[in-house]
Amino acid sequence: MEEYGNIKALIDVMNAHGVEYVFFNPGIDNVPVLETISKYNAEGKQSPRGILCLDEFVAMTAAHGHYMASGRPQVVSVHSELGVLQIGGALHNAQWGRVPVVFFTENQGPPQRTNWCSEAFDQGTMVRNFVKWDHQLTAEEDLSNILNKAFSIATTEPCGPVYLSLPREVFWDQGEAPKSKSSGTAKEPAPEADASALDKAAEILINAEDPLIVTGYSGRNLQSVDLLVKLAETLCARVLTTDIRVNFPNTHPLAVYLSAAVGYGNPLLTTADAILVIDYDMHYASPPTVPKQDAKIIHIDIDTAKKGVPLWHKKPNILIKADSSQAIPALTDIIDGKLAPERRRQLQQRYEFYKAEHNKLESEWQTLAKSHADKTPISAHWLSRCIDEAIDDDTIIVNQTISPSFIVAHLIHRNKPGTLLSCAGGCIGWAPGAALGVKLAAPDKTIISLMGDGAFIYGCPEASLWSASFYNAPYLAIIFDNQGYGAIKGLFKEKYNVDNMGADIPTPPDYATIARACNAYGRMVEDPADVLPALKEALQQVQSGRPAVLDVRLAPV
Repeated sequence: MEEYGNIKALIDVMNAHGVEYVFFNPGIDNVPVLETISKYNAEGKQSPRGILCLDEFVAMTAAHGHYMASGRPQVVSVHSELGVLQIGGALHNAQWGRVPVVFFTENQGPPQRTNWCSEAFDQGTMVRNFVKWDHQLTAEEDLSNILNKAFSIATTEPCGPVYLSLPREVFWDQGEAPKSKSSGTAKEPAPEADASALDKAAEILINAEDPLIVTGYSGRNLQSVDLLVKLAETLCARVLTTDIRVNFPNTHPLAVYLSAAVGYGNPLLTTADAILVIDYDMHYASPPTVPKQDAKIIHIDIDTAKKGVPLWHKKPNILIKADSSQAIPALTDIIDGKLAPERRRQLQQRYEFYKAEHNKLESEWQTLAKSHADKTPISAHWLSRCIDEAIDDDTIIVNQTISPSFIVAHLIHRNKPGTLLSCAGGCIGWAPGAALGVKLAAPDKTIISLMGDGAFIYGCPEASLWSASFYNAPYLAIIFDNQGYGAIKGLFKEKYNVDNMGADIPTPPDYATIARACNAYGRMVEDPADVLPALKEALQQVQSGRPAVLDVRLAPV
């Protein structure tokens, strides 16, 4: 076996930054990396473990899932430009999910290549819109220094993917490793919240009659969940959260519940007189619900730029750039110190009103779901309620439901930090590979991934299930199989009032057979009475070490 000095340097840097796995799909250019990692593993030397993914898309989504569960930086290695192209939408998801992943490839020659504008071919242009930084190493640069810089950029908030293009002579160099030291993660410290701005924000929130807290990804810091609960209870304000993470327990009386008749959008945004926005992004594609014109907006975020577009295209009244895990308790203390006894009494009355409203809506959702116990085809309501009954508080839900996401959010309860993970980007197919990465990061947890039939197909199920089986990382994939692209059909109908625009899957593949072909347990479920028993059987299979797929046939959309 050959000795590659620069690859040793690469491994030293990954070790220094706590990288546990290299998710890879092989090409001739990354052979020295894979060969050296295998040698280190065989000799018992410290090195990340290589995880073979049969598709590059799965490599990136697995890294995405692993980061969400572990909080550690990730590494992906694929084949030059073709592997980068195959990653595709998974990189878009990593960007929107703020995933600190360093992915690298070899340069693709020859150097005289040009594009249609007669410009020199630049491999980084393929990904430049979707990364924090990209760099093509030159012969004069020190590999260790560049790698350390890449990790520093990736892990400095707001985190994000970076791309390195390395010359073949770097990969295949059999000389000595660079002498420079691997420094570990030297990320920039998060800015502290401005005390005067927090004081002004507290005054606005205390005097508001209908305040609303909105958050999207504050739960990336697990301790922030309890901190946000304390803030909400001190202010007696409802909390509207996305499903990206557990930012706030959805069983808490102050958690926003909506009527099943509401559907998309959120009317509370249009009535709130003060909105405290913490770590939140508007969805990149869907038109947002716009706050009322005179609502006061307080924005606390590590990423206040939002790619140059203010939230709701409206300049906030108060903008505070800070780490929310530090700003939330500071704001809570200021509010608590300012509250007069009479105002506390008024806020407690508001709390009791919100609590009664929450409990009433929770009861309505449960009654609706139970009424579907005998309904055929199976409803997403009944499936979601059965999932909620089958899991425990420690189960990690990896969720990329789209059409039934509103139902899932109200009927599957998540309270513990880190037990709900979802995709902030718009590329479907994230859930299978992400579940693989989550299981590798949390081997003692039960992992359940939720997705539509379109997402299962897009997610390269053969690749993700094979890796899950081979690396003993079993998870349960539950397909909300509505035999069509429901979200697209819904939007098309809303815009053009057309019932069918060719987005049906009227004779769907047998997904259970696909599962069995990949050494996984597979079962199709069509009778609502079989849903809960099938879930329990599939979970037993997963607990025995076997990946599982439940294809639950819902009513076509």
